[in-house]
Amino acid sequence: ALVSMMTVSEHGGSLHESGGHMYSHGIASMALCEAYAMTGDSALRHQAQLALNFICYAQDPVGGGWRYQPHQPGDTSVMGWQIMALKSGFMASLSVPPSVVQRASLFLDSVQVDQNEGYCYVRHKECVYTPTTSAIGLLCRMYMGTESDDEGLARGIQRLARYEPSANDAY
Repeated sequence: ALVSMMTVSEHGGSLHESGGHMYSHGIASMALCEAYAMTGDSALRHQAQLALNFICYAQDPVGGGWRYQPHQPGDTSVMGWQIMALKSGFMASLSVPPSVVQRASLFLDSVQVDQNEGYCYVRHKECVYTPTTSAIGLLCRMYMGTESDDEGLARGIQRLARYEPSANDAY
């Protein structure tokens, strides 16, 4: 059923909602990549690769992030889903261009605070640490290959560990 919702174009296979939200595309792409990885179903391989191709196309070519519509300046929240889908695709031996990961790293650099210890939502003069976007940024760094002994990553995880789960914010 998920594959039937894909709109295929020269840019790949789009699964984003009619309202333009790349959130749904990232989540659906991750599901396709994971399904392909678990089953080895060759019919899913092509669809999963098309979904990854659309993520690559949709990336902001200047800032390296993702937002609701293709090529918009990014936000950490939407980016997290795209990176998780790309990581699932990479682990399923699908094609993920290194240049996409390099540009994503540039976006994270632009929203980092406290020497990569935390991350804010969008690039702005007043980039302020939040636990939610910091968790996303740190996970993205790990998925993109930052070593576990990286000082900024270690400090960020220690700082994040001081926060308890929210009773009213599952995000």
